[in-house]
Amino acid sequence: MTKALDLDKKSLIKKIILFTVPIMLQGLLQSLYNSADLIVVGKFAGNTALASVSATSSAYSVLVNLFICVAAGVDVVASLHYGMRDSRGVKQTIDTAILASPIIGIAVMVVGILITRPVLVLMNTPEGPVLEGAVTYMCILMIGVPFSMLFNFCSAVLRTSGETKSQFIYLAISGIANVALNLILVIIFHLGVIGVAVGTVVSQVLSAVLIMIKLLRNKGLFSFSFKRLSFSWQKLKRILLIGIPAGVQGSVFSISNAFLQSGVNSFGEIAMAGSAATANIEGLLYVTVSSFQNAATTFTGRFMGEGNVKRIKHVFFTVIGLSAVTGIVLGLTAFAFGRQLISIYVTGEEAIMYGYQRLVITFPVYFLAGLMGTLPGCIRGMGHSIPPTIISLIGACGLRILWIYTVFAAYPSMTVLYLIHPITWIVTTTSLIICFAIFYKKEKGRRVLLST
Repeated sequence: MTKALDLDKKSLIKKIILFTVPIMLQGLLQSLYNSADLIVVGKFAGNTALASVSATSSAYSVLVNLFICVAAGVDVVASLHYGMRDSRGVKQTIDTAILASPIIGIAVMVVGILITRPVLVLMNTPEGPVLEGAVTYMCILMIGVPFSMLFNFCSAVLRTSGETKSQFIYLAISGIANVALNLILVIIFHLGVIGVAVGTVVSQVLSAVLIMIKLLRNKGLFSFSFKRLSFSWQKLKRILLIGIPAGVQGSVFSISNAFLQSGVNSFGEIAMAGSAATANIEGLLYVTVSSFQNAATTFTGRFMGEGNVKRIKHVFFTVIGLSAVTGIVLGLTAFAFGRQLISIYVTGEEAIMYGYQRLVITFPVYFLAGLMGTLPGCIRGMGHSIPPTIISLIGACGLRILWIYTVFAAYPSMTVLYLIHPITWIVTTTSLIICFAIFYKKEKGRRVLLST
């Protein structure tokens, strides 16, 4: 059995980095499933197949971010009981999470299959081969949702126990299997979008099986056994109350991109292919720079429980500093090698040009997207889950929808469409900083009153 991570050791920066890196790597590896699909179909199945897969990229990113953030509820609840030395509470949380995750995943799968075609039509996906390929690809991917949900919930259990290596090994193994199956099914069997979708689902099943075997073999508190199950509706409610708002906020970026995709789709399949390449790179960047959100929530919540308000401010500046530095370094590096990165996904100068149009506008200021994703964690850690979610929905989604139907409708160009990225990042980030300052001031004042 592994020991739970001791958060009382090392400096605050080291603690946050140690906590965040596993979540960051996990998000990157899961996002690479879709990247592998895009690269293989782009190179070996043509622009039409690539356009079909790209039409679903935003929706798939919503699922990845949703699963990772909702699973954070398991981490928080299990950590709370562990800190209270409540072994029964930890066991109930683990059992509840593992039993509930595939059931939740099946519900998401059914809803996803039912709404796939209407959503893709609403996003102006070109009718014909592109739309039909996108529907087929997304419906097959939905079969893997229960397994992906199970993997993320089990991974949260391992993180709580202090285990940070196993899940990455499993994701690496399943990722290699995904790429191998993609190549075999697309190049040898000429299955196109069906081939890459099947490859992704098989790899998700593999990762879920491997992590379940790990928990079944574990001994002690952080283990799972079918012989001594302990399900609790109360624990499930607490997990979802923490996880769902985090999941919605974590998916805002991808949800807003789904609306932007409708504008991209109006320029045809070559534009879709080029934009999809850049969007996929953006998705990898976002998973990285916004990974500090979970650390912000956990550390802020811990210091709130201790009544140490000053440390909350330290957490705030530390997480936004780390996120900003990460975003600046990665954003400028990706900008410098933009054309080379885009060419990994697509062939043809026209498609690369469309992708580069998006890249030059977003990548130099991509650190703002990281701040937008990280700041809600600080507010949520103080016990306020709804305000940051509302701000993110209005700023990142509402403003972008308004832009599409007003400014973009009047001036329909790719540059005008992509300008909404930095605009919404600035507006949303500023609003979140103000929101944090308000709640921090109230909490600081409340602590002063309690001490007098």
